[in-house]
Amino acid sequence: MFKRRSKIKLFMAGLCVLCMAGCSSVTMKEPFPESQLTEEEQEQLEGIWRIDDGIVHIAFASNGVPWLAMVEWEDGDFQMDKYRLHFTRHKEAFYVCIPTEPGGTNKYVFAEFNPNADPNLFFWDPDIAFFTEQIRIGALKGSVEKGQYSTEINLESSSVEILDLISTNHAAFDYKNPLLFQKLD
Repeated sequence: MFKRRSKIKLFMAGLCVLCMAGCSSVTMKEPFPESQLTEEEQEQLEGIWRIDDGIVHIAFASNGVPWLAMVEWEDGDFQMDKYRLHFTRHKEAFYVCIPTEPGGTNKYVFAEFNPNADPNLFFWDPDIAFFTEQIRIGALKGSVEKGQYSTEINLESSSVEILDLISTNHAAFDYKNPLLFQKLD
C-alpha cells in the first residue's frame, strides 16, 4: 500500500494527502463536475512534468479525456499506472480531482491549481483544519479520523456542495505550501 500511495504523491505531493505515512488527506466520493478545457489550457497541462523526484506525463485522449501516467521501477520491473484526471473550472478557480487508485472510482483527492503559471504549474492542497471544522459545524458531511501523526478526512457531501463551499472560502486550501510542477518538454 505504501508503494501505491507514494505514486499518488508524485502527482499531488503537496496534498500529502494519500502519500506517505504521517501525512494527512482529504478524500471525497466523486469528482467535481468536469469543465471542458480550452485547447490552450490543454496544451499548458499536456506534457512531461517533474514533481519532487518523480516524473509524470499528462495527455489528453482524442476525445478530450485527460490522463496522467507514471512509470516506476518496482520489484525488478517497470510498472506503469495511469489515472483519469477530472478538471473543473468554477468561478475564477481551477481544480483537479484524481482517483486514489489507478482506474479507481470510489475515492478522489483534489487540489486547486493555476494553469497560467507557464511553464510551471502550482497546486495547492486542501487545508485539513478547514475541512475538519466544516464537518464539526455540519457544513459538510463526512468523518475525521485522527491518527498519531496524520488526519484522514472522508467527505460524504456531494462534490457540488464541496465545490460551492471551497469556491467561496479562501481558507479551504493551503496556499502557503504550493506543489510545483516543472515542465520538462
